[in-house]
This record gives sequence, structure tokens and C-alpha cells, in this order.
Amino acid sequence: MEKCKSVGTPMNQKEKLQKEDGAEPTDNATHRSLVGCLMYLTATRPDIQYTVSVLSRFLHCASELHMKAAKRVLRYLKGTSSYGIKFTKSERFKLYGYSDSDWAGSVEDMKSTTGYCFAMRSACFSWYSKKQDIVALSTAEAEFIAATAAANHVIWLRKLLTDLGFNVGETELNVDNQNLLGNISKSHVSWQD
Repeated sequence: MEKCKSVGTPMNQKEKLQKEDGAEPTDNATHRSLVGCLMYLTATRPDIQYTVSVLSRFLHCASELHMKAAKRVLRYLKGTSSYGIKFTKSERFKLYGYSDSDWAGSVEDMKSTTGYCFAMRSACFSWYSKKQDIVALSTAEAEFIAATAAANHVIWLRKLLTDLGFNVGETELNVDNQNLLGNISKSHVSWQD
């Protein structure tokens, strides 16, 4: 993979991975090792979190398509090796959060994936991606589940940062679903203690 061509995204948006994909099985140990290495990288690369979360669902039944998707992440990492998280000092402290979901993204069980991240200024410091426990019946419901998980996390983050001595000012949680926004009546939710 050292001489591979880089790609602009870690995952092909049109590709839906599944257990029974008809492709030849691959060595599960090799696939698990590669996905394990990618999991390690998510500690500093939130941009691959979603893709690694999806790939980790197929550790026990890896096929050539799953291995191809994992290698695509390596190709993406090759082209973005200069990317990173930069923290800068700021007098004004504001916490930003962003939540999203992919409605019925899992082909097998039609469950959605929740994703959210939180940043101080421009540096992301907390992120999450996981398949939802229930089947959402609409995009609005999937987004609401993701926004609720993000809101729970921001409450915990605010308490943690306060305990660490930070003066946490306004917090902003951004969502992107129009149906959900109609119910909330704002493009973001912000609060202060």
C-alpha cells in the first residue's frame, strides 16, 4: 500500500457493506488486524471514525469487499497524512457540537448510525460513531436519536470541563435535519447553566 494512489474520502458513499455480499471470503485475522490498527488511529483522526465503525461490524465475516473498503481507508490516510488536530489558546471558551445520522444505513437490519463530535474553537476533541439500538422509522427519528445522544454527551462534557476548572460558556449543538429542526424550531440548540 506504500505506492497506492490516494483517494479524497475514506469510504465510497454509494457502497453499502453487508455480511452476505457474494464476494469471496478473506482471511479474518488479516482483516481484524487492519481494522484494529484503524481503530487505534481514530484516537487522533475523527475523520475515519464512521468508516472504521462500519468496518468493525464485519470482523467475523470479512470478504474481499470488506478488505477493499479497509484498504480504501489506507489510501485516504496516505493522501491526508498532514491532517491533524490543532489546539490553540483562546480567551473565550465556547463548546460546539454537531450531530448527524444515516437513516437505515445498515442493509441487514435497517438500523441507522449515530455520529457526533464536539469542538472547542476549531479543534475537535470528542467524537463518536455507533449503530443505533433501535430501527428508526424516519429520518427525523434517526436524527432525533442522534441529537439526544449528543445532548446527553454535552451535558456530561460540560460537567467534566467545569470539574477541570474551565469556565464553560455557551454551548451550541447543531443538527442538520429539516424535520427535526421544525420540531426544535431552531437550527441549533444552545444553553448555559
